[in-house]
Amino acid sequence: MKFLPTSFRLSRKILIIAAGVLVLTGASGAAAIFVGRDVLLGPPSETISGVACTTVSTVRIEQDGQQWLRRYVRSAAKDGDIRVKTALRVAGALSNAEEADLYQVILLDAAGPVNRADMRGRAIGAEVLFARDPAAVPGMAAPFIARYTDGQPAENGDFYGERKELSLDEIKSIVTAMTEREDCVDPNAVIEAEGEAKPEAGGATAEGEGAAAETQEVAASGH
Repeated sequence: MKFLPTSFRLSRKILIIAAGVLVLTGASGAAAIFVGRDVLLGPPSETISGVACTTVSTVRIEQDGQQWLRRYVRSAAKDGDIRVKTALRVAGALSNAEEADLYQVILLDAAGPVNRADMRGRAIGAEVLFARDPAAVPGMAAPFIARYTDGQPAENGDFYGERKELSLDEIKSIVTAMTEREDCVDPNAVIEAEGEAKPEAGGATAEGEGAAAETQEVAASGH
């Protein structure tokens, strides 16, 4: 039985091109065309571990005999889930590199504010707090707090959308699945020192407060 008419013939040029594509891409590349790249090679690393980021500043705070580290970072990630994964990755890298009782990572958009006083409220695209011993940190009921704004940033880097907070199970699944543990690129590599933080009224999960006040609120909620 003939499936093609005898008059149908592939040109020699087309056959050579097709053979070259198979040689260059290999079997996996050819198969990926038909079944999908994610099925064969897995999802892109950014959907698991977040994206590249840049450190703005790292601040060490003395609070009631404890060491708190707050890191401000920038990322061009537009999706909220990618931003919070990036912040979780950075929090892990920071905790591996520095000793502290509480770690806080605040993720800003690439077009976000330059002055640290403005890195608050809608400028925050994602935020993670981590404590190895949460019982020792007032206001921390669990090792992690992770939240983000579900919406793309405006031209000025502000985020408008629903504020979402991850459950501990969601955080555990994300951290366990991470294939990369890299920190942000730090152009300055300098840790700034601040004096004693002054507690303010409020709780660790208060919405709409400034980034500087949010960490202080963790301590305030325990008094």
